[in-house]
Amino acid sequence: MGTWTINPDNLSATRTGLGLGTAATVNTGTTNGNVPLVGSDGKLPASVMAASGGSIDLTASGAVTAGKTLILNSDGTVSQIANNAITEVIGSAYTPSGETAHEDGLIAYNTTADRFIVVGRATISSTNSIFATVLELNSSMAITETVAPTTVSGANGLYSVEYSPTHDRVICHYQNSSPYYVGVNTISYSVANGLDIDSITNVNVANQPYGSTSFIHNNDATIASVYGTTTSTTTHKMKFGALTAGSDASLDSIAYGSELDTGVSSGGLTYHYYHTFIEFPLENYLMILKHEYASANDYRVRLGYGTTSGTGTSTTYSESGEDNWSDTDRFDFQGGPFYSADLNRGIWFDGKHLRTLSMAGGYQKSALFEVQSAFPSSAGHDSVAIPGTNKIVLFAGDNANNSYLSYWVVTVNAGSNASVDTFSADGPHQISTDAVYAALGAAYSPDADGFLVRVRLNGAASKTFGVRVPRSSTNVTSNNFVGFASNSASDGGTVTVQLPSSVATPTQGSLTAGTTYYVKNDGSVGTSNDGFGIAGRAVSSTQLVAEERA
Repeated sequence: MGTWTINPDNLSATRTGLGLGTAATVNTGTTNGNVPLVGSDGKLPASVMAASGGSIDLTASGAVTAGKTLILNSDGTVSQIANNAITEVIGSAYTPSGETAHEDGLIAYNTTADRFIVVGRATISSTNSIFATVLELNSSMAITETVAPTTVSGANGLYSVEYSPTHDRVICHYQNSSPYYVGVNTISYSVANGLDIDSITNVNVANQPYGSTSFIHNNDATIASVYGTTTSTTTHKMKFGALTAGSDASLDSIAYGSELDTGVSSGGLTYHYYHTFIEFPLENYLMILKHEYASANDYRVRLGYGTTSGTGTSTTYSESGEDNWSDTDRFDFQGGPFYSADLNRGIWFDGKHLRTLSMAGGYQKSALFEVQSAFPSSAGHDSVAIPGTNKIVLFAGDNANNSYLSYWVVTVNAGSNASVDTFSADGPHQISTDAVYAALGAAYSPDADGFLVRVRLNGAASKTFGVRVPRSSTNVTSNNFVGFASNSASDGGTVTVQLPSSVATPTQGSLTAGTTYYVKNDGSVGTSNDGFGIAGRAVSSTQLVAEERA
């Protein structure tokens, strides 16, 4: 084999020695089959790789303007990303007929029937009991009582209410009537069968309050129940089970496996309240939170997280780690913390602060975001996500205004993990001049685009309101941006979509080369990350290379 000499001081001689020819031949190739190599700009020339990626012709759903960002719809059409203003609507208050006093109350939205199932303790016609009610909310935020309050036999205290669209069931967690065992049951509603309430299944035959029950795993295959042995000890237990659904809830059966230790230690504090689960399905983690008494109005979170294996009654749990918060002052109630699929975040709210939690790449928590400067006079509060958005709506008394029932719309700009999340709040918005007292429950209907909010009043009957919150509504989510419109098209026309890796020309221009631009909610791009993904990186003042989607 001969010797090849590389002479950095004479690149022409080096190319000749390697048989590559002139620099022009190296950069552009020749007609006799020479392969072009990397040119002087460090890139493959256009004869090897086009300067931009591909495109596809699709049908426009709605008018589209050239240079605007597009989303891909479920039917294969594309629409221009747009932003619409939604105005506030607050409906008249509803109170069950004959109710004179109200205690705790929680709400679940039944997506199948488009009805709210409200479960709570109240005094109605001189009977003090746990009742279940079915309410309908229309687009004008008016409430209709579909099924009058119906007694839930055997229940004494209510701790959590959750709906499963897979099973079309609401599952409720109680402290039973004497002897005060931990109990669960299911509730169903359909137009055909009406309201049906299953008898209570004992999770544990001991007085163990302040727990909650959730559906977990794919298709809600597993029921998870957690509880403390007593409020004053540090032992915290859980059981996993399964639901066998009948034609309605009265024919359901629930079976549980063995009792397991949650693994969550005491954190050095005393008294333990409000145990709840948050499942992170993308990372296959289950988080268990409780609130410990540190001092008056200071109930700090202690949590554990780990993985599960198996489903139903055979589910097991293995703890991976714990965290002991030292910067909180109150608590989120049993079943209050929840998982937002749009954000892939756990959400925690104590009436004054909001915090997000994540498990992607390991456990992380955000800094406390202060929603209002002081706690309301009552601890009653709740938080609910608006599906398909990065917005969380918080309900509580407004401390600066007599603790009147109010709400805040919080935009969560999710970062790579919860520790870098940022927040902005719009509010408070007053719902009524009713001062919140203790329990408060809320749920959201996408069909009505409204919240059902029930507030407990001190020594009086409850009030329930239908509320539509003001905000900007957009059709873009964190994962439906598809590319840029190459041409304008009318509804039903053909639009050429510039896909990732293509060079696009956004409508607004005035870009800065080398800067990353993000998808905005109005068809444009900008330098701030609003949670809808990266649009691309600018290569000139008018063009950018569209970002490849994950």
